[in-house]
Amino acid sequence: MKEKLTIGEMAKLRGVTSETLRHYDRIDLFKPQFIDPHSGYRYYSIFQYEILGTIKELRQLRMTTDEIKEYLNERNFSKSLDIMRTKHEELVSNLKELNEMEENIREKIAYLEQVEKENELQKVIFREMKRRRLLTLHEKINDNFELCYGVLNLENMLTDKTPILATNRLGIIIEETNLKLERFEEPSTIFIVAKNKEVIPNTYQLTIPGGLFACIRYNGELLSSRSESLKKILHHLKTNNYEITGDALQIMHLDITISDKPNEITFEIQVPVRKL
Repeated sequence: MKEKLTIGEMAKLRGVTSETLRHYDRIDLFKPQFIDPHSGYRYYSIFQYEILGTIKELRQLRMTTDEIKEYLNERNFSKSLDIMRTKHEELVSNLKELNEMEENIREKIAYLEQVEKENELQKVIFREMKRRRLLTLHEKINDNFELCYGVLNLENMLTDKTPILATNRLGIIIEETNLKLERFEEPSTIFIVAKNKEVIPNTYQLTIPGGLFACIRYNGELLSSRSESLKKILHHLKTNNYEITGDALQIMHLDITISDKPNEITFEIQVPVRKL
């Protein structure tokens, strides 16, 4: 046991690197207490052990160098308690954000694993779906240029911590009238399916009732490749005595964030129906 410690010894005791201590010395945050007058070697005192431990803890709390310097220059009970309260609030906020991100990523993984199982295209299937709330600016898009800006505007209105791409939440509305009249290339309104906890102003909210939907997946472009699939759905509904009960949704199923292979970019059309 000794009072004077080399930079390597102090670093080892506190689980930091020697370079970290040299950096702290250069910025006047934590300096060696002794300098040998003959050799010029610099030594720390074992009694500086707790100061370095405090710096290490404050760094873990993400305090800046200036904040730590101010704290070390004048410490008292009230000031320390206030700092702990402030940093605790920040940690709680960060944990909430991380939990939201983890939830979003977990949902994306589950969705993509389901996509992997259901990869058949151009087949009409019927699916019961729950009520959904849509976030929409009620603006119709005519091309991919307008689509890009539409997605950005909608994403900026969300509180989600991860982008809505690589999910089944982005899509466009195909109006019931246009669908029945087979006006498949008419401009469509873009939307994002909101999560249950998402707060949406009534002005920008649209509710899609739950129920039975005739669905078909296809490969191609969002706006210019859907006609064949829509014709197939309409023929299937007519043949099997179903009628359309509302606007259809065209969902981005797999997008360019997942694959840059054109043959893997797919969409799903969902038409609300009922049996006659």
